[in-house]
Amino acid sequence: MIGERKKSWKGIDRMRDRGQGSRNKKDERSNLEKVLEDPKMKERYLQEAEKLFMGAKGRPQHSKDLMAIHKSYGRTNFLSNVRRYVSTYGMPSDWGVLLLILDIKNDSELVCKAIEALSELVKEKGTVERRGLQSKLRVLSLTTRNAEIRETAEMQLTGLY
Repeated sequence: MIGERKKSWKGIDRMRDRGQGSRNKKDERSNLEKVLEDPKMKERYLQEAEKLFMGAKGRPQHSKDLMAIHKSYGRTNFLSNVRRYVSTYGMPSDWGVLLLILDIKNDSELVCKAIEALSELVKEKGTVERRGLQSKLRVLSLTTRNAEIRETAEMQLTGLY
């Protein structure tokens, strides 16, 4: 303690005042930043943001329309459900729905688009899906009476090998 100068009361008060500023300082983060510290809330926020960028496919009605296609397969309203879906959302990116579309007999444009979409999606799929698509396209190219569908199936088949 020799050589140390005693602090005056004024100096001590000044140090206290400086210290309180950092302790009582308001959190300047937005409410969103505070909420996003919770991992569950952050995940939910990111899912909602993803839906926003998906456009019409991010709405709850999209999954209902997709399910309507599955449920109407083999029925008379199947083609109308597919057409309604395609006009609203564009070609589906669902593997199963695209395979169902291949069975449409009287809309070659839809079938050809489905073949092309499947050929793009198969790159992300495994061996089983790849072989299944090859078999489906082979059967389609041999059995269809529509020349456009046959050519599209044959062209995509050569790309799969």
